[in-house]
Amino acid sequence: MKKEVVKKRIIVSGFDGTLIDEEEAIPMTTVLAIDTSRNIGHKFVIATGRVLTSILSYNQDFNFLDYIIACNGACIYDNMKEKIIYKKPLQKQLIRTIKQTFESTAILYFCTLDSWHLYVSTIYQEKKDKIMKSDIKDFNRFLSRNKNHIYKIEMHFINEKKAQEALKELKKLKLEINFNLQVFNGNIYIIEITAKGVDKFEALRKITEIEKVKMKDVVAIGDSYNDIRMVKRAGLGVAVENSCSSLKEVSDEETTSNNALGVEKILDKINNLH
Repeated sequence: MKKEVVKKRIIVSGFDGTLIDEEEAIPMTTVLAIDTSRNIGHKFVIATGRVLTSILSYNQDFNFLDYIIACNGACIYDNMKEKIIYKKPLQKQLIRTIKQTFESTAILYFCTLDSWHLYVSTIYQEKKDKIMKSDIKDFNRFLSRNKNHIYKIEMHFINEKKAQEALKELKKLKLEINFNLQVFNGNIYIIEITAKGVDKFEALRKITEIEKVKMKDVVAIGDSYNDIRMVKRAGLGVAVENSCSSLKEVSDEETTSNNALGVEKILDKINNLH
């Protein structure tokens, strides 16, 4: 009897709010389901807004990843080859413009591949009448260091109104960037900024080309605004129960929440096909 050829799939999952639970842990049963899927021949990818080293720390004890899409697509890491295969930082002049425009109204995080660097201007501190410890003492010196390539900027706002005002201002600047608004815990409003053409879907598309997998054979699971394009374009787009409504509208199906093994249940369905 001729052995059935398994169709290789790429399974890509968001991280915060999707794969990890509220304790920021990946359940062992989920790790085992990922391992089963990879043994069948599928590839498992994490697509996240986090910096690269943050995800690599999860992979130290259990090697469960094929690729990492970090900083919302600004970096792609091939875990099997242990090397970065794509990266696109923001141009320094764009970074300076964003910093100068929003430093009085937002808390800013400048993301390298290794860390989030907090910048709180003296203007912001004076307006809020509150002292916050900034990681960046001398911004120009920080930016001039060759190793400090910035792959993503996060602008944090205290309420939705301030965030929406910043979005309007950002659009007026007409910069060569990509940006989206994220909402965390219902009260933290964050505008994420990457270089033009950089998002999770574009990074995923690069991986499909490397692996010679068609987009119709991609399963994408997410929860937030920066997952929308990826979930919408995948062959099967899945929203976890705790997803934002905008993501649920473009998904093909819904699974349980990140606290109720939502990703694992989708993996079990795929694994049981073989």
